[in-house]
Amino acid sequence: MFKGGSVTVTSNGKPVTIHLVSCGAVAVKTRFRDARFSGLAAMADFILDKNFTEWLPIWVMIIEHPESVFVIDAGEITEVNNKDYFASSGFIAKWFDTSQFKFSITREEEIDEQLQALGITVDKVKAVVLTHLHFDHTDGIKYFPSTPIKVSTAEWQKPFGDLPKLYPSWFRPTLVEMSEQYEAFEKAHYLTAAKDIILVETPGHTYHHCSVIINTDELNIMFAADICYTQQQLQQNRFAGNNTSNLTAKKTYDTVNAFAQSSPLVFLPAHDIDSAERLRQLIVLK
Repeated sequence: MFKGGSVTVTSNGKPVTIHLVSCGAVAVKTRFRDARFSGLAAMADFILDKNFTEWLPIWVMIIEHPESVFVIDAGEITEVNNKDYFASSGFIAKWFDTSQFKFSITREEEIDEQLQALGITVDKVKAVVLTHLHFDHTDGIKYFPSTPIKVSTAEWQKPFGDLPKLYPSWFRPTLVEMSEQYEAFEKAHYLTAAKDIILVETPGHTYHHCSVIINTDELNIMFAADICYTQQQLQQNRFAGNNTSNLTAKKTYDTVNAFAQSSPLVFLPAHDIDSAERLRQLIVLK
C-alpha cells in the first residue's frame, strides 16, 4: 500500500544502507492521532470519536551495516485481519483493538517477505530491536525464532498497552540496559561495536519507549517509532491521545529538537506517511 524508501550513506567511511518498509497499514481514530486533551479525557474523546484517519503506514527499518543486518521493529502480520485475533487478550482488549483501529496487510507486506524482496534472508539478521511492545510493532517477531530480539529492560519490566498473549510461546527477549548517555539523550545503549547505531530512550508514548539513531558521516537518521504520529506534531507540540504522559512526551520533543539543532537529523516516525520520502531525500528536521 505504501512505497518504501532506501538510502545508502557512510559511517566511518563505510557504506550503510537503510530501508523503510511498510509492514501493513493502520487507521486510527482521528482524536487518537490528534488529541485535544490529555489523560482519561483524551481517551474518552477518541473513544467517542466516530471518524478514522486515512490509512497510515506501519514502517519497519532495516539497516544493512558493515557489522550485520539490524531490523528495527517487526511490523504487523496478516492474522490481525482475523475477527478473533485479539480474543486471547480478553473482552476489553478485543473490543478496544477492533473498535479503535483498522488494519490492512497482505502476506507480501510481512517482514519476512520484505526482507526477501531486498535479498536478505532471516538468518542474516543479527538482531531485531523493538522500540516498544505494542502489537503493531511486535507481531512480526514470529519470523525470528532464532534471532536475538532486543528490548530495553525498563520497557519490558513496565510496559504500557502491550498484549503478551500475542507473543510467540518461545519469545524471551534479550534485555538491554540503557546505561549510557548519547548526546542529549540521558539513557542509551550502543547496538554496534562502532557505536554508530544507538538505542535511546524517548518516553511518553510508553513509560520507556525507545528510538534508534544511526550516526552517519554527514547527519543522523532517527527511527522515531511512536514518539509522535507525524513530524508536524513534534514541530507544533501536538500530541497523540494515548500517551502515558504529555509532559513526558514534551520533554522528549524538547530533547529531539535540541539534538536536531546540534546536528542535522532526519526524523522518521513509524506512522508518518512522509517518512519514506524524507529518508530517500535525506530531508532534515528544522
